[in-house]
Amino acid sequence: MRHRLAKQPDPKKEEPFMIRTPYSIQISDVILAENGMGILPIVYNPTATSHGISNKTVQISNSLLVGSTPNFDCSDVLTSSDPNIAATAQHRSRRPLTGGRSGISWPTFATGHNLAPVYPLAGLKNYNAISGLMTVTDTTFVNFRNVCSGEANVIFMTNPENEDLQHPIQVSRITLVGSAEDRKIFIHQPDVTKVTPSACVDMDCDAKKKSLLKDLDGSFLGQIGAVVPQSEYQWDGDTRDGLGDYRIPKVMLTRLNGSRIPVAEIAPNKGIIRDSSCVYMSSWRAYKCFGLNYEMLVIESLDSDTETRRLSPVAVLAKEDGYVDLLNGPSNHDLCSGYSCRKRVSLFHPIVATNKSYEVFFTSTSPQKLRLKLLNADNTKAVRVGIYYSNPQRLDVYVNNIYINPTNVNWKGSDYTLLAPTYQGQYMPQLSSTINGDNYFDKDYSTLYILVRGSTPVEIRTSPLIVIAFNIPAMTVDQFYGENLVKNLALFLNIPASKIRITKIIAEGSRRRKRAAGGLTVSVEISDPPVQQQDNTTTTNTTTTTNTTTSNSTGELSFSDFQQISQNLASAAISGSLSNYLNVTVGSLSVSDPVPSPSDPGWSQVASEVVNRTDPSTSSTGSYLATVSKLTVVQEPIAGLPGERLSQQPCVMAQDSNGNCVSVSTSSLSLTAMLQYSNGTIVNNGLEGNSTILFDSCWANYTDLVLKLPGSGYKLEFVLNQVSAQTRAFAAKSLPPPTTTATNTTTSSTNQSPPQPNVGDSAVATYSPFQALLVLAVTLMTINLLMSDQ
Repeated sequence: MRHRLAKQPDPKKEEPFMIRTPYSIQISDVILAENGMGILPIVYNPTATSHGISNKTVQISNSLLVGSTPNFDCSDVLTSSDPNIAATAQHRSRRPLTGGRSGISWPTFATGHNLAPVYPLAGLKNYNAISGLMTVTDTTFVNFRNVCSGEANVIFMTNPENEDLQHPIQVSRITLVGSAEDRKIFIHQPDVTKVTPSACVDMDCDAKKKSLLKDLDGSFLGQIGAVVPQSEYQWDGDTRDGLGDYRIPKVMLTRLNGSRIPVAEIAPNKGIIRDSSCVYMSSWRAYKCFGLNYEMLVIESLDSDTETRRLSPVAVLAKEDGYVDLLNGPSNHDLCSGYSCRKRVSLFHPIVATNKSYEVFFTSTSPQKLRLKLLNADNTKAVRVGIYYSNPQRLDVYVNNIYINPTNVNWKGSDYTLLAPTYQGQYMPQLSSTINGDNYFDKDYSTLYILVRGSTPVEIRTSPLIVIAFNIPAMTVDQFYGENLVKNLALFLNIPASKIRITKIIAEGSRRRKRAAGGLTVSVEISDPPVQQQDNTTTTNTTTTTNTTTSNSTGELSFSDFQQISQNLASAAISGSLSNYLNVTVGSLSVSDPVPSPSDPGWSQVASEVVNRTDPSTSSTGSYLATVSKLTVVQEPIAGLPGERLSQQPCVMAQDSNGNCVSVSTSSLSLTAMLQYSNGTIVNNGLEGNSTILFDSCWANYTDLVLKLPGSGYKLEFVLNQVSAQTRAFAAKSLPPPTTTATNTTTSSTNQSPPQPNVGDSAVATYSPFQALLVLAVTLMTINLLMSDQ
């Protein structure tokens, strides 16, 4: 539905338009003269949090806008002394900085109503919408220039009340009469007072730095081109704006070996990508550019924590051109204050030049589900976007719910493998490709490269998986029956064989040798296969469906399923029984950690980890697992006084036959400590604290064991499956010697017999030799005193 507003040309009727509606707007055949702001449109819905994309527009056509007529009286003004003016200050149109009038405001496409008139009419009380476009055609602008001793009439001006996003404007067939070049555009600078925890947090929001205007035929700018804002405003300048090199995500400035990349080397230029045709217009606070075609790219998190987990600052790097731009996203709009109210949707709208390549880096862990699209662009426009993933699983790309094959896919019937490139860039999606969503994952740089063509959204879905690398004895690849391993592994794990794929077989030592002395490393991926879905509104060409998988009818693997699979594999490997189950000798294996979904409580811990770039050749492929052959007590226990915690707690390491650290923590197995006498007899009720604990990798670190009994000659025994280890003998500390007088000692001795040391009797106290001599001396003194009294 559209609102269509029209006026017959009538010089006596020149009211401006302030429109707020959930529908598209058409304004045509109107005359607007000498207005504070001629047209200010606000269109709301659908909500950004529902991820709804609409085709709503504001269309202005066949109209006449006049800044000032020749008879305009500069002294005829209303001042704030008028109570009507004072009372309506927040609802009146904002003027250019030096005063004057404006023709058309940049549009506001919002998630919801702005709650006016309780709040300002032009304000924003909800997130910006995902999509929106204003077009101005066949319209004449008259006398937009300097007037009235310093005042200025401006044709297009941003809405100063909107800090989140102001959607693009496209103009064509424009006529300018008596209007100055420096008064065509005015873009406000960000409101630094909004850089607070209750609004934009610690960095300018994006609206004033992402205001794009395109001239489609050259009638407005003099030739086909665009106006792009000064996105780098206050870069390393006023610290209140929170913008500078120090806000660039660290992973963008890190090489594979961990060394630092100087900013000047990778991104000497700041802001929106520009070429030599761009000229900075100081009066516009923007650039006038004619050499590049600019579009607005949408980057949207589809995760359930899109409002509660901050991804910004987001860096958009045009590496070949040396430009980096930073985005913060929308502000907080909760009607409350404090840290708990900081909800900000993870939605970003960088301005990009088409036919260029970009890399995107989030400050925190990349979303598991991400959506990309070019706003208001046809299929002739494309960009290549690389998204860095610090903890990649399998990344599946969909367009209209249709799975898009990676460029390096190699199909074998209904299964596939991903080919490794033989030279750099071999499988990189080409900008000339006509396939929206063409994609390739570069394992070396943990970056998924995607071709985004036109306005049809491209969706990246993280498919959880675990990767298992088995080390098996030497044999030729031809001798290895991969299908048997898959079949046996599926039976052992009780999952369909379709969820298991052998992704790589490497002969250790030399790939060219017929038989590798070190054996084979077989990499196996366990995951749900990509799901081919048919969109109801899309007709699929049958010739393109032969290389896609069918819908998974056996049920998807959940995070708990992956945890159970890892635990079962680990338990069997640690006990040494895995080889029997798989019918192939397994020397060792590694298992990657499963990643929880965004709705799982464990995701917040994963997502909060520091994002680092690591060299895949030196990083671990997962938790190392093998048969635990021995337990080593690395830290011996030292006891304190009876009833107190051990002053040094024991630490035990699980190892294989070669002394390697075995990651028992991948399983659900625990380690139990038992108190014994030196002769091996178990001491009942002699130990307190957590005697059974889980491992941390291969380490079992006790923290609160308490020896309840006095005495010496104690040992701790640790048992894991059939493997055990013992500590050296240790003793409780002795009690301090008595400080009582002889008289008190006599009384005590007559009321209670001194305990006799008896090692092995947990019910009787044990004395050291020194204590025994002391007791004997006190006893003799008591006897002498008694005899002397007689």
